[in-house]
Amino acid sequence: MEYFLTIAASDNSGGAGMQHDMKVAHTLGYWALSAVTGITVQNFNSVSRVDALDSHLLQSQIKECLTSFPVKAVKIGAICSADNILAIAESLQRYPVSNIVLDPVLSSTSGKDFLNPSALNVLTEQLFPLTDLITPNRPEFEILTGKNIDDIDTAIAIAKDKCCEWNTSILVKGGHFNSTNITEAIVTNTEVFRLERQRKQFRYQHGTGCALSSALACYMGKCLSLIEAYFKASNYVVDFYDRIQNEI
Repeated sequence: MEYFLTIAASDNSGGAGMQHDMKVAHTLGYWALSAVTGITVQNFNSVSRVDALDSHLLQSQIKECLTSFPVKAVKIGAICSADNILAIAESLQRYPVSNIVLDPVLSSTSGKDFLNPSALNVLTEQLFPLTDLITPNRPEFEILTGKNIDDIDTAIAIAKDKCCEWNTSILVKGGHFNSTNITEAIVTNTEVFRLERQRKQFRYQHGTGCALSSALACYMGKCLSLIEAYFKASNYVVDFYDRIQNEI
C-alpha cells in the first residue's frame, strides 16, 4: 500500500480541502492520511468561517502519520495560522519525506482569509524551502511576491528569481490570465518548462486547485518527473470535473 498525507483544512462541503485531497489520492491508488490545520464553514460558493486548529495538535497528527506509515507524497493546503506553519516546518525537518507539494491557499474566492498576511514571511522563509513544488495561482503569486503580474511571461520572470530565493520549484498557473488557451510554466532553479493546454469552462469548479496539487503530489510519489506529473495531474483534473458537472 502507498500512503499519501494531506496537511490541510477541513471543508465541510467535501468539495475542497482535506476531504477533496483524500478523494483524489484514493482514486489514484493511495491510502489517504490527514493532518487537519483548521475547520472551515463553507458551501460550494463561499466560506463564512475559518478556525485554526491548535498547532501542538497539528504537530502530533503529522508526527503520527510520518512515523507510523511510509508516506510517499505530501500535499499541503490551507494552513490557517503562523503557528501551524512553524509546526509543519518543524515536523518535516524532524521526519523528512519526499514529494511535497504546497498549494498556498491564502484566501477563498469569496474573499475569506485562510492565512493572516503577517504570516507570509514565515511561510516563504520557513516552509517553502522544505517543499518540492508550490502551485500559486495569479492572485496568490501577486500576494506572495508583492508585485502586479499582468501576463504569464512576467510571472515566469519573477518565478525564476523566487525559485532561488525560496529554494523550491514553482508551477506558475495560467487560469487567471486572459488567453484562449491556458499557458503555464514549471520553473526550477535551472530550467523553465512552458506548457499549454486547452482552456475548459466548468459550471462547477470548487476545489480545482486542491485536486491539481494533490494529483501532482500523488504522481510525483509514483516516481514521475515534474513534467510527467503535471500532464497526468492536469488530465486527471479535467477528466474529474468533466465527469461530475451533471452530478453536482
